[in-house]
Amino acid sequence: MIRKVSAAAGATFAAALLLTACAPSSGLAGDGGATNAPADGEVFKIGVLAPMTSWAGAIGVDMQQGWEMFWDEYGDTAGSFTIETVWEDTASDPDTALTKARKLVEEDGVDAVVGPVLASEGLVVGDYLTQAGVANLAQTAADDLTQRLASPLVVRTGAVTSSQPNFAGGDWAAKQGYRTAATLCVDYAFGWESCGGFVSAFTAAGGEVTTQLWYPGDASDLSSYVSQLASLDVDVIFVGSAGGTDSSNFFRSANDFGLLAKTPIVSNCCTTDQAILQDVGDIALGQISASNWAEGNDDPEVAAFVERYESAFGILPSSYAQGMYASAEILAQVLEASTSKPTGEALVTAIKGVDLGDTIIGGGGLDELGSPVAPIFIREVVRRDDGTLVNAVIETYDDVSQFWTFDPEAYLANPPFTQEFQQQ
Repeated sequence: MIRKVSAAAGATFAAALLLTACAPSSGLAGDGGATNAPADGEVFKIGVLAPMTSWAGAIGVDMQQGWEMFWDEYGDTAGSFTIETVWEDTASDPDTALTKARKLVEEDGVDAVVGPVLASEGLVVGDYLTQAGVANLAQTAADDLTQRLASPLVVRTGAVTSSQPNFAGGDWAAKQGYRTAATLCVDYAFGWESCGGFVSAFTAAGGEVTTQLWYPGDASDLSSYVSQLASLDVDVIFVGSAGGTDSSNFFRSANDFGLLAKTPIVSNCCTTDQAILQDVGDIALGQISASNWAEGNDDPEVAAFVERYESAFGILPSSYAQGMYASAEILAQVLEASTSKPTGEALVTAIKGVDLGDTIIGGGGLDELGSPVAPIFIREVVRRDDGTLVNAVIETYDDVSQFWTFDPEAYLANPPFTQEFQQQ
């Protein structure tokens, strides 16, 4: 059984962090050092690949905080195993991620690898770990990782697919009576998949997508795209951003052009991420999005997790922090039930048998390809009593599959989502 942590543990954890900050800095993420050093018992060594530097460095920090928070609360043992974590910085680069994965396997001898989170890193690292026979607890949302490129050594424990939440978003939009839609999405796989999820479910429910716009990932100005959207006569607009400055730029341009007041908008997870809400402020109030994570969820276990995290770090947990915490929960549950060290395919098989209802993810479990069947939340940006903007749950879609309601065999026979292929 998983040891549950009370809300009061947040104060203890925060104090532990303060003491850690005054201690020598050996074993910090990114330096190849180990944290949670072994004590008595057989060591289970976990390698973590996270982008601690470069453009996605903030994501890596969130990942580290979520992972270490769990083990600081839970203790450094699970069952008869002592947990040892070796961190490596991918520098937000797929070539570096592969090099660090090789180092973790061939030099450090890890029993499993958690991460990476970026789609460009996840596919290449997953392929290498499959060849090496090492289990990969993936944190990336890249659809094909558990679809057309699924591996018996890879399981998605810290995320859902890019398209999965947006199936629910498209269905929800249709149920509001919206019949025509336009989309604006970032022009690479994450945007294609986010957009494809919305388009597929919206059209399956009887809607029509009349216009699709794509912007480059490095676009610093979205005003030309927003002006086009503002000129359209559609019922709803879907925005599938990358969750960086593009999201903030969209909101500011949409506010300037009057789009926020003119046309309802439904977005993917990242468009109203906490970092974006802190940046753009009140212009995001009332915005709707779809995600597997909502920091404003009033579920008691989620609320307690958010309270502990905020107490420890002074910020609200992102989906990346939640994903790493959940991955640690899942791994601990498997190790608690194991009498011998589970590695490789045996570890992945055991993970697929975990009840996600016992974790911060919620829902049933993982499907046979290793992706969560989990609740998806339709969220609205609201103001907490203390003035903080949060994503609150207004509707829940329970047990959403990575294939939505489509036939998995037919789904996999289709190509992955691209600009050209957007409708299942």
